[in-house]
Amino acid sequence: MTLTLSFSVIIPTRDRPLKLGQCLESLMLLRFPQERFEVVIVDDGGRPPSQHLIRRMSERVRMSVVSTRNEGPAAARNAGVAASRGENLAFIDDDCTADAGWLTAMEARLAANPDDVIGGTVSNSLTENVYARASQGLQDFLYAWYHTERRGTLRFFTTNNLAVSRSTFTGTGGFDASFPFASEDRDWCDRALLGGHELIHAPEAVVRHSHDLTFSSFLKQHYRYGQGAFRFHRARARRRAERLRLEPVNFYLGMLRAPSRSNSPRPIRESALTVASQAASFVGFARELALGSES
Repeated sequence: MTLTLSFSVIIPTRDRPLKLGQCLESLMLLRFPQERFEVVIVDDGGRPPSQHLIRRMSERVRMSVVSTRNEGPAAARNAGVAASRGENLAFIDDDCTADAGWLTAMEARLAANPDDVIGGTVSNSLTENVYARASQGLQDFLYAWYHTERRGTLRFFTTNNLAVSRSTFTGTGGFDASFPFASEDRDWCDRALLGGHELIHAPEAVVRHSHDLTFSSFLKQHYRYGQGAFRFHRARARRRAERLRLEPVNFYLGMLRAPSRSNSPRPIRESALTVASQAASFVGFARELALGSES
């Protein structure tokens, strides 16, 4: 295969046509030559994206659509990579929009660090949604803990803002499709670290996340995070021949204090939501632990 494109942008999607349209519109506005990147949309078992939308966008940038059978985000991203042609891969989600300098920043970082993994900044664009704000606040805390303060070893980037060379991605083995709903990004990043690749935070590569959440969907999201976390910790312990271990107590205390340190307009409410999120995650983790013990 001859690689003629600098980037393939991979977008998994399922039944979010309006969000997908906003994501694609942001990619049309990138300050990056349109002839140097392509967009690969992976329809993961939902209603196919609007043909009118695809035709309109295809007039401005190379675009293709791949279909999978609701196999989850890991399998969907792998399918997108398999259908892509770019020298480098950039991952973004359908409910995200990229800032105009996003790919330019990723390219500069990869040029300086061609064998490493680049993760950008994700910001919450739904500032009036307290659940979206709390969820993003937790993500911000994790990035600060692992990348800025460099405490602990479980560093990772989320796959709604990640870039890597094709050779590094394929050499690391792609995403593990046995993770059906969460933590496939943590698992892949851990394998990349184990393979000798650095994880480099690029705060200038910005993606804006608009995840509409209610209290119910917020708890469901973190329940699934707990399920994924157990699968990740078990897989990590096995490949590193270690005991399954979690973070120290001061990690969780820092998480609870984070809203009051981030100038949140409702720090007490967001701290309460943090407690609720970790309770939901614990239930998800415990359920997977019980199921794993039975198998």
